[in-house]
Amino acid sequence: MIPDIIDEPEPIDFTWFYFIGKKKLNLSFHETGRLTLKMFGILYKHYKDDWDLEMKLRRSETTYHQAYLQAQKDEEWL
Repeated sequence: MIPDIIDEPEPIDFTWFYFIGKKKLNLSFHETGRLTLKMFGILYKHYKDDWDLEMKLRRSETTYHQAYLQAQKDEEWL
């Protein structure tokens, strides 16, 4: 006889959510625990986008003002 293979889903490890909430989003454990998964995802996406911008500016040695002027210049041709 062939045994039935039952794929039981692994439980979700919520410690990752608490870690990101505490270290990256600067929330308390209570505040992180009160977030919905959708709101957590939205906040984390904003954090990642901001981090990406910071790294791009740092690597190119560009200031926020220079980046703003470049964005305005790029939009002028529209």
